[in-house]
Amino acid sequence: QVDPKVEYKREGMKLFEQMWQSIGDQTTHLIFKMEQLNEDFVSSTWVETAAIHEEAPGATEEFRRSERQAAASESGGDPEARREPIRFRGQRVGRNDLCPCGSGKKYKNCCMRKGGGMVV
Repeated sequence: QVDPKVEYKREGMKLFEQMWQSIGDQTTHLIFKMEQLNEDFVSSTWVETAAIHEEAPGATEEFRRSERQAAASESGGDPEARREPIRFRGQRVGRNDLCPCGSGKKYKNCCMRKGGGMVV
């Protein structure tokens, strides 16, 4: 008699190997089926699809300039533009203090276990 668990594992492994083999077959089939594109065709496609709006010819330049300014300020180019890090300014509840929810229990035995990081 065959153990059902062992038979289940054996069948699952067989199906997995079949799937893996079919993935390999499909991949090789697609690779051999691919055709190399003509460079002239690719470059002409890029030229045809270039989006240039007649009313705003310099919009791309303004966008690039603003990107460069943003990158410079993030990298520390302008010391005044640096932002202060977000800091906690409230008063934290201590583990052994009474819970602010009003239950009368210590904070560590009440709301701290519930995951509510209470702040007073």
